[in-house]
Amino acid sequence: MVELEKSNVLLLGPTGSGKTLLAKTLARFVNVPFVIADATTLTQAGYVGEDVESILYKLLMVAEFNVGAAQQGIVYIDEVDKITKKAESLNISRDVSGEGVQQALLKMLEGTVVNVPEKGARKHPRGDHIQIDTKDILFICGGAFVDLEKTISERRQDSSIGFGAPVRANMRAGGLTNAAVTSSLLESVESSDLIAYGLIPEFIGRFPVLISLSALTEDQLVQVLTEPKNALGKQYKKMFEMNNVKLHFTEGALRQIAQKAMAKSTGARGLRSILESLLTDAMFEIPDAKTGQDKIDAVVIDKEVIGSPDSKGCGAKILRGEGALERYLAEHKQKESLVVTEGSDEGEPDIETELPSRAMSM
Repeated sequence: MVELEKSNVLLLGPTGSGKTLLAKTLARFVNVPFVIADATTLTQAGYVGEDVESILYKLLMVAEFNVGAAQQGIVYIDEVDKITKKAESLNISRDVSGEGVQQALLKMLEGTVVNVPEKGARKHPRGDHIQIDTKDILFICGGAFVDLEKTISERRQDSSIGFGAPVRANMRAGGLTNAAVTSSLLESVESSDLIAYGLIPEFIGRFPVLISLSALTEDQLVQVLTEPKNALGKQYKKMFEMNNVKLHFTEGALRQIAQKAMAKSTGARGLRSILESLLTDAMFEIPDAKTGQDKIDAVVIDKEVIGSPDSKGCGAKILRGEGALERYLAEHKQKESLVVTEGSDEGEPDIETELPSRAMSM
């Protein structure tokens, strides 16, 4: 009789590319106990910090201490690139959160019966234990693996010796690399690259599936801003609605925000910091509600207030008075129609006119 075995997964990708969200969505679809653990808190047995058995205790708690259900769950270990083997240094202190944690995880990843302390406390010889078989628990590990692309590029590129040979670019000497370049290099990752990064061969061998996630494109970042159920744009609109103020994004502004986030190389997480810097002044002014023409009707974010990817931006436009947003949209539409007519009189326009802005459908 053939027995099927699990295949653990190692996710690699730049920060803000959706590694954790992918694992959460997978667990929701398959309807099994799912837990997210942080590799940075784990230490070797006997040292201050969490033992590796604490991961299985969290899984038991999610499964309401049903051992059978927990033994078929999914464990996602985040920030696994932070437990890499450190270089030997001259200081006396031991590296208790690096290679030792990898060694402690080995048997658990492969499949063995682990004694988990009953109350989640530290292991004690005379304490009560719950036995969990990890043979069918799927382990997914994720990490950003910063600068791993430099190791991959050095392995892939041949030496440039002789006339006419392409000059080999030294990525280690450079500064920040483009997220798209990083993503394309991570697609060709091999076990030897991860071993050179600091993970031990026994640890890598227990992850047959290596998956690299690409950095989010401009269109995907615009979708993150507008389309999900809890999209950032919808969250800020809800906050402004509490004070009876409308929030409006032009289409060009959404593109500009996405370009700014890509320039920062922080992925989807960079979108919130950009919106915070643009809307902070407006959020402080709105609660001081005034009447008449001083009453704030709407807050508008367009291309002018965002600025270039290198600049900070000047803050959102605050429109005062009843019907101020409708007047702004009418003026904006009129200006664009004038630009189109002028361009048609002079022949073909040199620049592409921006599409008419519309209120973001949230």
